[in-house]
Amino acid sequence: RNTFRGLVLRTITVCNSMARKKIREYDSKRLLKEHLKRLANIDLQIRSAQVTESTDFTELTNQESWLSSTKLVVKPDMLFGKRGKSGLVALKLDLAEVADFVKARLGTEVEMEGCKAPITTFIVEPFVPHDQEYYLSIVSDRLGCTISFSECGGIEIEENWDKVKTIFLPAEKSMTLEVCAPLIATLPLEVRAKIGNFIMGAFAVFQDLDFSFMEMNPFTLVDGEPFPLDMRGELDDTAAFKNFKKWGDIEFPLPFGRVLSSTENFIHGLDEKTSASLKFTVLNPKGRIWTMVAGGGASVIYADTVGDLGYAS
Repeated sequence: RNTFRGLVLRTITVCNSMARKKIREYDSKRLLKEHLKRLANIDLQIRSAQVTESTDFTELTNQESWLSSTKLVVKPDMLFGKRGKSGLVALKLDLAEVADFVKARLGTEVEMEGCKAPITTFIVEPFVPHDQEYYLSIVSDRLGCTISFSECGGIEIEENWDKVKTIFLPAEKSMTLEVCAPLIATLPLEVRAKIGNFIMGAFAVFQDLDFSFMEMNPFTLVDGEPFPLDMRGELDDTAAFKNFKKWGDIEFPLPFGRVLSSTENFIHGLDEKTSASLKFTVLNPKGRIWTMVAGGGASVIYADTVGDLGYAS
């Protein structure tokens, strides 16, 4: 009976989980810009361009004329953080220097947090001079959302984590300035309302587009208006059926360092061509135990049991 009760509880846990898929910074900023205007009447002056191996810089400049008229920032857009600390961010470059920076690093293998993979995608943006850096994150969990804010954002955020203010908003409650007040209470009066409205607007986008994670580290104020300098996002991809028009041409890249085998790649291609769900992941190429059961909850329970019996390896 105790075993059965444990299985039931764990099955419920699995079924209530969301599928959190990371997206590129380029898409995070695109979605925020497009929908913040619609949901909160905040017009972000974000401009960005994506650069890959297939990018023609002449054609890109024709599409994005600002690239040739302002100083630029370029960095990998590869689902890993700490790019600044790793020397992978270049500032105040002209377009020719950006092209040289990309050419020197495109396809180059780097190691980040124990994972090795080549750099394939960059994001290019205008260089934005600024003095103040703020931090904002929104994380969804089972009972609501955790919202964190700090006046000390930037690459040293982890060293200043004691300065981060956090609130929890239960799923049944709405975001208001009153709810947001503890986050912005120590801000100067002249920016408090502006940043409060921005936090509420970002939360509206978060909910409306089914984000599961959103982080801006840092964002700043340009001419008194919020401007995200660095951003990460994750979407609940099980909500694609109702958001595909809002998301637009969204990409869910593989985690950094993850390379599909030929068999995984074949089945991934089949999955994209059908409304059915076809998934295949090789956990261990030399593994000798296969669990072939239907249902996500049952699969997890069987895999856990195999591990509990000492056969995880």
